[in-house]
Amino acid sequence: MDLIAFATGLVSLALVYGLLAIGLNLQFGFAGVINFGYVAFFAAGAFASAIVTLPAPGTEAYLDASARYQIGLGLPVWSGFLAAGLAGGLLALFIGAVSARLATHYLAVATFAMAEVVRSVLGNETWLTRGEFGISNVPQPLGEVFAPESYALFYLALTAVVVGLIFAALRHLGEAPFGRLLRAIKDDELSARVLGKRTARAKLRALAIGGAVGGVAGALWTHSLGVIHVGQFVPIVTFQVWLAMLMGGTGNHWGAMLGAFVLVAIREGTRFVGEVPGLDQIAASNPSFLPSLRFVLIGLLLIAVVRFFPGGLLPERRRRAPATPGTSPASPAPARPVAPDAPALEVISLRKRFGGLAAVDNANFAIRRGSITGLIGPNGAGKSTMIDLLSGVQRPDSGTIRLAGEEITGLAPEQIADRGLGRTFQTPRLYPSMTVWENLMVAGMPQPNETLRAGFLRSGAHREAEVQAALRADTVLTELEVPHMRDELAGTLSGGQRKLLSLGRLMMRDPPVMLLDEPAAGVNRRLAGDLFDRITKLNRQGTTFLIVEHEMQLVMRYCDHVIVMHQGRVLAEGTPAEVRANADVIEAYLGGAVA
Repeated sequence: MDLIAFATGLVSLALVYGLLAIGLNLQFGFAGVINFGYVAFFAAGAFASAIVTLPAPGTEAYLDASARYQIGLGLPVWSGFLAAGLAGGLLALFIGAVSARLATHYLAVATFAMAEVVRSVLGNETWLTRGEFGISNVPQPLGEVFAPESYALFYLALTAVVVGLIFAALRHLGEAPFGRLLRAIKDDELSARVLGKRTARAKLRALAIGGAVGGVAGALWTHSLGVIHVGQFVPIVTFQVWLAMLMGGTGNHWGAMLGAFVLVAIREGTRFVGEVPGLDQIAASNPSFLPSLRFVLIGLLLIAVVRFFPGGLLPERRRRAPATPGTSPASPAPARPVAPDAPALEVISLRKRFGGLAAVDNANFAIRRGSITGLIGPNGAGKSTMIDLLSGVQRPDSGTIRLAGEEITGLAPEQIADRGLGRTFQTPRLYPSMTVWENLMVAGMPQPNETLRAGFLRSGAHREAEVQAALRADTVLTELEVPHMRDELAGTLSGGQRKLLSLGRLMMRDPPVMLLDEPAAGVNRRLAGDLFDRITKLNRQGTTFLIVEHEMQLVMRYCDHVIVMHQGRVLAEGTPAEVRANADVIEAYLGGAVA
């Protein structure tokens, strides 16, 4: 019977670690948030659940247990689980609100520091937690009903049910548009922002859900042991959870759960290292030898997994695009109302400096609605900086930008995208770990369908929106003549195919104005011609283009109007023929007149 109790205890421990791993996996494996302070949510949930369920001081139960704590609410155990999830989620929201916008490595340091602050507070506020002494007699659900020898089996079943429900909910959410958006953010957050996605909001939600999951894991842990103290929540717990997730496979909840079971099996198996002949004598003379050796062995295992299984023991699978019904896609959303005589895009006295360099210096121009305008100039003229300023990737130092008569100066990329401006990058910024079809779906999915509510409920309206986006994606693939690439990973595409996919993502959004940054760069001539033929077709359908391009043959053939930049200023503009004959343009490009 002792062996059964030991085995059930290990499985319960593995399930708790599995729950921690899938919570962290939602934060990192999906959203790409590096959180080195995950143990803080674990601790917050554990203490919240214990305090909520402990008998109130002065009650008969409190006196019978000879307890020594100052706060206990005496609520049912199920309310402790709710309090644990709420405590973990709120703590994650706080940490995310103050640090989620930090760069990757700074965020990792910030989350680790936050966890140490939480542990310090829990350790020092002895009136609440009794510090290192901890709190004993934490209520165990139905502990008075089951005999001690059978209680372990009951709690294992309870843990399995709780973990199973949360696992199913998170897996469902991961397959929803919200999960697809999180994976896109992990691959390239800026690319998602210029497609109109509220990435900061989505990451904060992922942090909160992961924190709530960690809090529930803390409740399972403390009610299983019946005792809680701060020393249980040391930083090494976070790295063990990371180890479980990395061993199993990021982006895959099944892999995270498998990694937790493997971690617990190895961790418990290394307890017998001390029985190896020769090591037992060293262990007897040095109490810290065996714990240190165990961590060395676990570290070597992680190195082996990363070396031979870089995607984990159960790597994230490639998602196949579902078959779509043979109905017509919905028409694109109507364009925003605009001033009838306003240019599609207008730049007035725009300036941007980087230190002593004036990348854009008092630039002025207007883009006529329905035109294809080329933006040319020698390297360093400020063309790409101009595209960044127009799309919100960078903020101008001064000047005004108007889109269809509405000022958009200094707005965030997602706000400008919502107002009807789309852009591509000189080096295509795709989502390499996602398929071509998924890249298009992220671009074309309406924001109301990417919320948590839509992800969990999946109402008829939300399902219909996803079907319409899928039909639109298939239509775009057909128009680009690449339907065979539907299930190919974007990271495996050639340079020309990536340019096509970048344009396809804009076609999914169908903005009135598109900014293309060197669409023909690195593309063979035949594919470049096909790409510009597609641009011409979209232009005939009403889309306005501003294109940065160095291939002068393409500019002269396809553009209605050409703007020449030099040293951050607009040097000349006019029809292709006028620009080609302009002496200042010849001087800027060739350093002198040509015969």
